[in-house]
Amino acid sequence: MRSVTLLLLLCSIGQAHTQPRHIEYQISMPEPWTHLFHLEVAFDHLPASADFLDVRLPVWRSGRYRVLDFASGVVRFSSKGDEDQPLQWSKLDKSTWRILKKESRSVLLQYSVYANEFHLRTRGLNDEHGFVDGSSVFMYAEEYRSLPLTLTVHPFGNWHVTTGLDSLPGERFIFQASNYDHLVDCPLEIGNQQDREFLIDGIPHVLSFAGTPPCDVGLLIGDLTRIVTMNRDFWGGLPYRRYVFLFHESAQGAGATEHINSTIILHRPEIPGVPSSCSSVLGIISHEFFHTWNVKRLRPRGMDPYDWSGENYYRELWIAEGATSYLHNLLLVREGLHPVEGYLRGIGSAAAADRGRPGNLEQPLADCSFDAWIKGSGSRQRVFNYETDVYSRGANVSLHLDLEIRHRSGNTSSLDDLIRTLYERFPLGSGGYTLDDVERVARELASDAMTSFFDGFVYGSDPLPWEQNLRYAGLELIVVDTIQRPWLGLEVSERETTTRVLSVVAGSPAHSAGVNVGDELLALNGYKVETDDLQERVNHMTFGEEVRVDVFRNGRLRTFLCALNVPRPPSYTVRLIADPTDLQKSIFSSWLGTEWAVSLNEED
Repeated sequence: MRSVTLLLLLCSIGQAHTQPRHIEYQISMPEPWTHLFHLEVAFDHLPASADFLDVRLPVWRSGRYRVLDFASGVVRFSSKGDEDQPLQWSKLDKSTWRILKKESRSVLLQYSVYANEFHLRTRGLNDEHGFVDGSSVFMYAEEYRSLPLTLTVHPFGNWHVTTGLDSLPGERFIFQASNYDHLVDCPLEIGNQQDREFLIDGIPHVLSFAGTPPCDVGLLIGDLTRIVTMNRDFWGGLPYRRYVFLFHESAQGAGATEHINSTIILHRPEIPGVPSSCSSVLGIISHEFFHTWNVKRLRPRGMDPYDWSGENYYRELWIAEGATSYLHNLLLVREGLHPVEGYLRGIGSAAAADRGRPGNLEQPLADCSFDAWIKGSGSRQRVFNYETDVYSRGANVSLHLDLEIRHRSGNTSSLDDLIRTLYERFPLGSGGYTLDDVERVARELASDAMTSFFDGFVYGSDPLPWEQNLRYAGLELIVVDTIQRPWLGLEVSERETTTRVLSVVAGSPAHSAGVNVGDELLALNGYKVETDDLQERVNHMTFGEEVRVDVFRNGRLRTFLCALNVPRPPSYTVRLIADPTDLQKSIFSSWLGTEWAVSLNEED
C-alpha cells in the first residue's frame, strides 16, 4: 500500500511539472495604420506525451449574442517549439488550429490580426488609437484556460494603456489575469486617451476618453458617482477593486458593452455650438453598469461557464437583458436622475409599442431568449411581425412581474428582492440559474399563483394586462387618440430619389392587400408620395376608405387596393387614479422612490 501511495504521489508531482505554470501573451502594433495587431502566445512545460496542441479563437464575445467571424482576421500564423524549431500546423475548423508539437515541451504562437471594427466594439487599430476586446484577438487552449497568465503590451510611440486588468508592480505595460476568461473580459484602450480617476468608497474609478468627452467631465463624474452608489446600495456592495469607463467618439453610431470591471461606450461626436447634456448617456451607462452584477456575475446556467467555441443556449436572456433594461431605468428615477413624469410617459409609450408589435403575440420570451443567436436580425418585417424581443418585451414583462409581486405580497416583496435572491443563491461559478429557479423565487416572495404569470407571459405569449397591473400602483392607462385614425401599416425610407417599403405590419391594410418589402412606393390615389408626407396623406383620409397604392416591383408597375378598415394602434398616457387605496399608494411610493402626488397628473 505504501509503495502504491508513493507511486501515485510521484505521478501527481510529475504531472504537475508537465503542466504550464502560466501562459504569456504579447501584443504589439508597430504600424497601426495597417490595422494589424501582432500577437505572441507562449506555452511552456507542456507534457511530452501529447503529440499536438489545439488552440482556438472564440466565435463570439460577451455581451453580443451572435456568432462572429473573428478567425477571418487572422493572418501570418506560425508556431515554434523548443529552441525555436518551426512546428507544423493545420486548421481543424474555421477557428481551431492544431499544432503538431510531438516531443516539444513548449509552443510559441505568432500571428497577426486585422482590426478595423471600432463600431462593433471588438477590435480596432489605426494611426489614432487601438481597441481590443480580448475574445477577438487572443487565442487559447481549452485544457489550459483556467491557468493564470500575463499580458505584455507594446504600444505604438508614446501611447499608453487603459484597462481593467491589474498591472504587475512597477510595470506600466505588463498585466496579469487569473485565467483566460478574466483576460478577455477586460478590454484594452491603447492610445493618447484622456484618463480621469475619481474615488467612490475608496475604490478607484477611471473615466477614459478616446476623442471628445460626450459632456462636461465634472458633471459626468457627479452623475456617475450617483449611478455607482445607487447600484452599490441595490446590490449591497461593489464587487471590484477598480472600474474603468471607456468612451469612444464614433460617427458610425452609438452602443455599449459590459465587462467584468469596465464598459466600453460609443457616443456620437458633439455638434459644434450645441451644448451637450450628460443625460443623453446616463441611460446606457446605467444599463451597462447594472450588468456588472446581472450578467457578469449572476448568469443563466447556459453561460456559466462560457463556451467560447459556439453558441451558449439559455432561456433566461430576458432576465439578463430585459430585467436590466427595466431596472436600470427604474433606479435612475429613484435616484432623481430621471423625472417621474417622464418615466410614466415612457410607460404609456411602452404599452403602445408592446400592443403594436404582432411578434409579441407570436413568440414566447423563453423561446426568444433561446433563439437569440439566430433571431433578431435579418428581415425587419419578419422580426417585427413574428418575433418578440428580449430587451423591450423583457423589460415590459419585468415591469409586470414587479407589480404582480408587490401586489400579491402586500408590498412586502418586489422584483428587487427576486434579483438579489438569485444573486445570493447563484454566485459566479456556481453553474448559474434557470427559469425554474426564477419562478421558484417568485413563488416564495408572492404566492404559488405566480406560476400562471410565467405560463402566460414567459413560456406563453399572452397579451400583457397593462390596465390591471398598472392599477396595482394606483395608475391608469388612458387612450390618447379618441378618434380612430386610418392607417396603412407601412414603414418606408427615402433612398436617393425613391421611396422604398422597409416593413409591412402583419394584419395591416397594406399587408392584407399584398404590398411587399422592397417595393418602390410611387403614389397614393394617383398622387406622388414621399417618406415625409406618407402618414400625413393617410391622416386626411376617412376610416373605412379604400386607397389605391401604386408601386414598382422588379421594374413592373403594380397597383394594390388597401381598405383602411384597421384602426391605427392607439397611443397611451399614464395618470394617477382618483381614489387610491393605501396599498396602491404604498406600492407607488416604494416602486418609484417618491411620494404620491396629484401634481404628477398635470401636463408639463
